[in-house]
Amino acid sequence: NVIYLLRKLTIIASLCVFVKGRYSHVSCQVVENKWCTVQRLQITDRTNVRSLVFPDDRYEKIRIGQYYSFINTDSIIVIFSGELFYRMRRVRYLHMNGVRMVGLDMPDTIIELDVSDNWLSRVYIDPEKRYNLRKLIMRNNLLTNIAGFKYLIKLEELNLSENMLHTVNFVVFSFIPYIRLIDLARNRILFTSGGQSVISLDFLETLNMAENKLTTLDIGVWIFPSLLTLNLTGNPIGLLSLSNHYSFSRLTNILL
Repeated sequence: NVIYLLRKLTIIASLCVFVKGRYSHVSCQVVENKWCTVQRLQITDRTNVRSLVFPDDRYEKIRIGQYYSFINTDSIIVIFSGELFYRMRRVRYLHMNGVRMVGLDMPDTIIELDVSDNWLSRVYIDPEKRYNLRKLIMRNNLLTNIAGFKYLIKLEELNLSENMLHTVNFVVFSFIPYIRLIDLARNRILFTSGGQSVISLDFLETLNMAENKLTTLDIGVWIFPSLLTLNLTGNPIGLLSLSNHYSFSRLTNILL
């Protein structure tokens, strides 16, 4: 009986070592206001993300990156893949700032996503998926194209300031009927387009196009009945002209 018990304990110990070696548990360094803050997380193209186990179901909010001035807190997530997101499927609010990210597979169950201060130039949005994203902050990245954003049909707030956009076709936003805020400030936008399309955004309250290179703001036929603020400061004001086809019944603040 003693020999049998020893053998059983040896097998259990071996299994524990195997499981420990197979999985890498990602833990919270700080828990504050229901946010789990993860530090010192390194994910490159060589990382086996299937081995990662993120905090349990208690946390719907995870922050990774530059939040606290801890020692040795640098996190790296070069590519946020669909496989990596599968490791944290319970999360609904996800912030990943300053993690050197260059590629992103848009997660479909996230409600709020902040990936500011990265090196993002590639964003994959699957037209076959139904995205629940309401708030998307991608400030200070390297984006040059937003055509695929039309599949984020539940978006209410979009911040793409400080990217590298040169042109914007506003037809994209006609697929996003509940959008309230569009921030495209501090890009390199030379012109906008909309052709003869009717761009009707019933809930849009703020449109920020400040500090670009705009001389003409042409969005086709505008119908923005809820627009309160249109910010065009920092553009070539002397040449700037608006399309003649617009309807702003509530516009109270035009910044030129």
